[in-house]
Amino acid sequence: MLDIKAVLFDCDGLMFETELISQQIWKDEARKLGFTLPEDFFINITGSGGEELNRYLSSIPSGMDLYKVMKKKRFDISFWSSIQKDCLNKKGLITLFYWLKQNGYRIGICSSSHRTYVEALLSTVSTPLEYDAIVGGDMVTHAKPDPEIFLVGAKILDVQPAECLVLEDSKQGIIAARRAGMHSCFIEDTIQPDPTMKEMIEYQTENLEEVIQLLRQSARR
Repeated sequence: MLDIKAVLFDCDGLMFETELISQQIWKDEARKLGFTLPEDFFINITGSGGEELNRYLSSIPSGMDLYKVMKKKRFDISFWSSIQKDCLNKKGLITLFYWLKQNGYRIGICSSSHRTYVEALLSTVSTPLEYDAIVGGDMVTHAKPDPEIFLVGAKILDVQPAECLVLEDSKQGIIAARRAGMHSCFIEDTIQPDPTMKEMIEYQTENLEEVIQLLRQSARR
């Protein structure tokens, strides 16, 4: 029986349908700079941040120039606020948040992105989501796959790592959850699990709504 007291959410691609939008912007801006992104580009950057992201982008010609352009677009709050309400919501987002709150779970959003960006995405939901904490990439020293962001989230929520279920759609996030000593559930988005990921994935669902059944079943074991 799993004694889960808190659920920690990634944001991009997990809560919101932003990955395809972001990937297209990356491709368009790279094309403007005159180069094509490597085939494994999105596997390497999804869920990443900080020094690891900078190191990878620095290994690509014009990678850091591209990153500067992307950061400016990413933090353009007016762009996200102009988006129709709920059109970015991943399936089951509102249902899962409501169910978790009704059943006494603590909720943390732990994203490699800056907190202001996460808040901008949350503003696109018509029904305000109830949560207990946001930990952005700008609030920690080390980015995923380092476990710091999840450990900080657990500390804020006043729970032990083993009492947390991490919901992720990235390799970096799954590795970080394992290193934090937390349970993890992989929810497919644009990244398909490679062999390393498959070894680390504890649970897997097709969407957020299925997490409810996962928690119900786990509680009965």
